[in-house]
Amino acid sequence: MKHTWILTTLSVVSCLIGCAPDGPPLGTVKGKVTLDGQPVPNVVLTFIPEGGSPSYGKTNRQGEYELMFTDTKKGAMVGGHRVELESKRISKDELAEMKASGLDVPDESIAITKKHLPPDGLKAEVKRGSNQVDFPLKTNP
Repeated sequence: MKHTWILTTLSVVSCLIGCAPDGPPLGTVKGKVTLDGQPVPNVVLTFIPEGGSPSYGKTNRQGEYELMFTDTKKGAMVGGHRVELESKRISKDELAEMKASGLDVPDESIAITKKHLPPDGLKAEVKRGSNQVDFPLKTNP
């Protein structure tokens, strides 16, 4: 009787683990970051959901990004997000050091500061399926 109970419990637990969904619902997110109409390369974007795990992306030379939920899953959790942008201007000394080390030298970077953002910060709503979320920033919002 004891063995039957243990086997039944193990079977139920195995089924629950095997039947568990493959994570939270996600939507794919692509977009573009611009400042005064010009693409901004090398900006790290973080989409922080109201509850759950954040997603990350980085802009390319054209200011385009695509979010990753994990290192193998694209997208962001469905729902509302607070969005953080991080960029910094790379100094001439840093560029020279990167060249000397044989590293790829990025395009000229533009520092995004609080003056480029709306007073209440950036927000985004992610829905199931494909989402296009652009951030057209202005020098004087």
